[in-house]
Order: sequence, then C-alpha cells, then structure tokens
Amino acid sequence: MKVSIIGGATGSGKTTLILKLAKYLNSRGEKIGVIVQENGEVDYDEKTLTDLGIKTREVNSVCIPCSLDTDIRSNLLTIQEEFNPDTVFIEAEETVLPHKLKADLERMELDDVELLPSVVLVDSPEFEIEEDQLTEYVRKQTAGAEIVCMGKVWLDTNKHSDAVLKLIRKLNPDAKIIVYPENDDENFPAELLG
Repeated sequence: MKVSIIGGATGSGKTTLILKLAKYLNSRGEKIGVIVQENGEVDYDEKTLTDLGIKTREVNSVCIPCSLDTDIRSNLLTIQEEFNPDTVFIEAEETVLPHKLKADLERMELDDVELLPSVVLVDSPEFEIEEDQLTEYVRKQTAGAEIVCMGKVWLDTNKHSDAVLKLIRKLNPDAKIIVYPENDDENFPAELLG
C-alpha cells in the first residue's frame, strides 16, 4: 500500500488535488483510501467517493503529531485491513508538517507500506513573496517538502508567481517543484506521484 501525505494551508486546494489524483489512479484500476484530518473548501462528496471506490477515515484529533501512534497508525491499519487500497492519501491540516509526519510513519515500520514523497501545495496568488511575511507553518512546510506543488498559478500574475517560485527555491533548494495545471494534464498526476 502506497501512502501519500499532502499538506498545505487551508484553502490551498488539497481536497481538490487529492480527488484529481484519486480519479487518475482509479481510472488505472487502483483502489484508493483517504484519511482526512481537516475538511477543505471542497468536501469529499459521498457520491463522488462511492463512484470512485474511495474509502475515507476521519481523524478526530486536535493534532496529528500528538496522536500518531493511536490515530494515524490505527486508521492506516484499519483501512488496509478493511479495504486493502493500493494508495492512501493523508490530507493534513495546515499546522502539520508533512515531512515530519512521513518521518514518524517511517519509524513505525508499518508492514507493506510504501511512503511516497511528502507534498506541500501552495496557493500561488495567496503565497507571500517576502520570507518574513510567511507564517511559521507555511515556511516550515515549504522548507521540508520533497515536492512543492504550486497551485492556481493561472490566477496569479507572472511577476508574483515568479517571485513565489524564487522564494520556494530559496527555502528548499532540494524540492521538486511542480506547477498544478489549470486544465487536465495526463502527465501531472504521474509526475506528482513519482
């Protein structure tokens, strides 16, 4: 079972991104699971989830890192046992550092679990271009991500999105940076999922 952790600020488009990736994988015959810690702007519609064969589990916890051993581990094991999905997405709230969550899951040595690169989604038009204006969580998420996905670039000016890209590269020179396309692009999900 592959596990993908996707973080980012509230409203950055995490839920929409996960649904897009789930549809892509489902069209290739994969079963998908989603663990949600926070509801995004776009709710996970039950009909859409059923049509895609997606099973969800909600983490009823104030803080993912505070309850990893009980909530996340138990939810991953339960979804694996009950549904045996090929891929599980963990949608983390904006105060969670996906790379730290991934490191914690690696230490748990879960059987038959492959952790995909940690992803942080940034909303290009809303992203501050001065480092000292970033919230602590946004800065730390961006600096620690293995993949930074720039979303809503088509709604941004070229000057601002170039400044966002420059700041991301400054914060995290090792990250793979991917631009979330406005329209469907077959290569995008494959690139993001490695």
